Amino acid sequence: MNFIRISFYTILLLLFTNSNIVLAFAHNSGNTKPRIIVMTDGEIDDHSSMIRFLLYTCDVEVCAIIETNSIFQREGHSKEDWYENQLEAYAKVYSNLIKHNPDYPTPEYLKKVSFIGDEDHDHLRGLRKKRWELKPGAKTTFTPENWKDTPGSDKIVEVLLEKNPEPVYIQVWGGGNTAARAFYKLEMDYPDDYKRALSKVIMYNIWYQDGAGNYIEQNHPEVTMLYCGSFAGTWDYRSQKNTYDFIENNVKKNHGPLGSLYPQDYVSEGDSPAFLYSIANGLRNHEHPTYGGWGGRFTKFNQFEKVYTDAKDDGDIKKSLRRWVKDANNDFEARMDWCVKSYDEANHPPIVKTKGDKNITIKSGKKTSFDAEKTKDPDGDELKFKWWQYKEPGSFDGSMEIETTNSKTVTFTAPRVSKPETIHLILEVSDNGSPSLKGYRRLIIEVVP
Repeated sequence: MNFIRISFYTILLLLFTNSNIVLAFAHNSGNTKPRIIVMTDGEIDDHSSMIRFLLYTCDVEVCAIIETNSIFQREGHSKEDWYENQLEAYAKVYSNLIKHNPDYPTPEYLKKVSFIGDEDHDHLRGLRKKRWELKPGAKTTFTPENWKDTPGSDKIVEVLLEKNPEPVYIQVWGGGNTAARAFYKLEMDYPDDYKRALSKVIMYNIWYQDGAGNYIEQNHPEVTMLYCGSFAGTWDYRSQKNTYDFIENNVKKNHGPLGSLYPQDYVSEGDSPAFLYSIANGLRNHEHPTYGGWGGRFTKFNQFEKVYTDAKDDGDIKKSLRRWVKDANNDFEARMDWCVKSYDEANHPPIVKTKGDKNITIKSGKKTSFDAEKTKDPDGDELKFKWWQYKEPGSFDGSMEIETTNSKTVTFTAPRVSKPETIHLILEVSDNGSPSLKGYRRLIIEVVP
């Protein structure tokens, strides 16, 4: 954003994974918005994802948007004006967007933090035939020591060298070579700051679309790497073919110049999970890869300490993304309305609040209540409450009996355990506006014997 945020920074010693191993993981303190760097190869679905992303820039701190290439877009698309056209359209709706959220960054700021990264096709030499081999643990295919710096890689270096200890979420919509060069430069030119800088990075990869993923996981182990393959079949081409009318009537038509640029006929945004992961909507998705939320859920890849791959919800590798698609699209629909409607004409998500801490420790057998009486809706809409146990992120293997699941107050008795266990309790609040929107609150409960 165009201003300085003052906050307290913390490192959270996080909880128990499903194997009951305590993980130390840097996460956003809650006093600042997630810090974001986007890398896009300009593919057609990136154009669609970028339109959605621009409507969520009020919820994050955009540190950089960098145009790159990938195996699929080997020359990149920075020579074209697709991105510039979208920024111009954003500028035209900006004055209306800030009526709904004053934190939207100015168009001038977004232009200021836009850069060109690695679009050198020679850095992709020989990779096309190996595309399906580029998964976590595969052999490294290059090192970037002889590559030239780019404005994009220099910006990554600059951001990571800042004294701000908050995490930096680098989203890889295309190739990651720009980040690979930045990490190499940090190691070579800033050895005293190298580990501090890279330990802040959570890098969300929509596949490994060049050789950077394997290079980084094996040469820069301080970086937390998320490998998402489950976008295929949930958010990519042909995955949401029931959304033709949605895009035509709620995005392209009568929703201003930004929506009119949406290039596809239905929701086909393979890269959107990367930024949906970082949205602070109450699900706390971005706090740890194993938590789950709009950007999916991940599990530890055993070969590396900080590499995570798609997790399974109910045994389904795609469910951790699919279960939130309708909620995310309804929210997108509302934000498209923000481009053209007044505050009173549009809908806004409920503001969910519960008394007490989001992380608590209780003893087995103890009866406990949580109160969400202070939850409110900005538009005065009627609200529905739903409390449910998100079983997969917790270490407790059983089902917790929850009383009064559909009221503002929930009561439950902590299950009997023989060792400390964690339970994730989700409060989901829906309004009756159009479209119906949801707000969330995740409570993480540690049950001790």
